[in-house]
Amino acid sequence: MINNKQLNNQILNSINFFKMTISTKYFQILGLFLLVLGLLAGCEEDSLKSDDINEPQPKVQIGNYNEFGKILVNQDNQTLYFFAGDVTGESNCNGGCADVWPPLVGELYDFDFGSDLNGSDFSTITREDGQKQITFKGWPLYYFSPEGDGVLEGAGETQGDGRNGVFHVAKPDYSVLVGRQSVTEGEEAIVYLVDDRGVSLYRSINDGENLSNCAGGCAGVWPPFKASENWIIPSSLNQNDFATVVREDDLGPQLSYKGNPLYYFTPDEQVRGNVTGQGGAGGTFFVADVEPAQ
Repeated sequence: MINNKQLNNQILNSINFFKMTISTKYFQILGLFLLVLGLLAGCEEDSLKSDDINEPQPKVQIGNYNEFGKILVNQDNQTLYFFAGDVTGESNCNGGCADVWPPLVGELYDFDFGSDLNGSDFSTITREDGQKQITFKGWPLYYFSPEGDGVLEGAGETQGDGRNGVFHVAKPDYSVLVGRQSVTEGEEAIVYLVDDRGVSLYRSINDGENLSNCAGGCAGVWPPFKASENWIIPSSLNQNDFATVVREDDLGPQLSYKGNPLYYFTPDEQVRGNVTGQGGAGGTFFVADVEPAQ
């Protein structure tokens, strides 16, 4: 006959066995659950890696075209453009304009820039819709969609160049470009010459044809814009309108447009889009306004 002590021991042994069984199954189930989670995480990581492999990194690089020489293109050799209306560094192509001229958007760190380009020339701005747009030398970059339906022109095409005299292929080596904005309060926007970073260029009514009469202290306030050996200009301008001016001092050679020597204005502080020299020096200096080539 089982006494009470033996009965209690049997009950305790049964309870302990039950506990051990439950604990073992719990840890088995937990281990299985963790194994499944690990497999799922591995699958997701493999999927992400696969997506990274399949989706090429966005790129800005130099393409060489007989007509234009060096221009900026993306990884698929689709042409990028500058817009004169962005002379201040902000994008003024939104809404319907952006349908025809889709901006190059993204984060700077996501892009690969060609080895023959200077990464410091690239930056971003924030557009009206909150997107980040890539800029080059302060100029926001765009594609061209001929039908305005988001379908971009094909690789190697440059149909957008020269449109309305304000859209031009994005080149890394322009000598001068054109900006468009109102330079006098209350007046319509005009197109005028700027350097490759959007800094305003001026002419003086006191100069002769291809002859500068601004030297000494005048040249300290109005530094001459130096001419390079081979000036590179937008296609909407005429090469024959540009010439080299030989100066009597050591501040040249100076570039001229339609016989007008070109100058910077020191108080503009080399800030793109500044036009504080308009009408300066007693109404003798003005931005070098242009008309498209015929």
